[in-house]
Amino acid sequence: MKKDTNKIDQEILQDKINLVIARLDASSPNLFFSSGNSRETVSRDDMIEHVRNCDDVGRNFIAEQFEFLRAFKDGSLVDLIAQNLE
Repeated sequence: MKKDTNKIDQEILQDKINLVIARLDASSPNLFFSSGNSRETVSRDDMIEHVRNCDDVGRNFIAEQFEFLRAFKDGSLVDLIAQNLE
């Protein structure tokens, strides 16, 4: 049973990686990202590599992307934008 759970977890992680890479591929190659308290910027192509390698930067970016998508889905992102427009 544990083996099946690990396989499913790996499949879910791979699906998340593929989704984030697809979103990055759809963005401008001139796009740069910064994350957290870091002053370092990362190009779109470098971010794709971080996500593909699933290193610390890539895992953080995946988490941020899914946080954004959840906020968009549940409407809290729209609420936040509306509050800032008032």
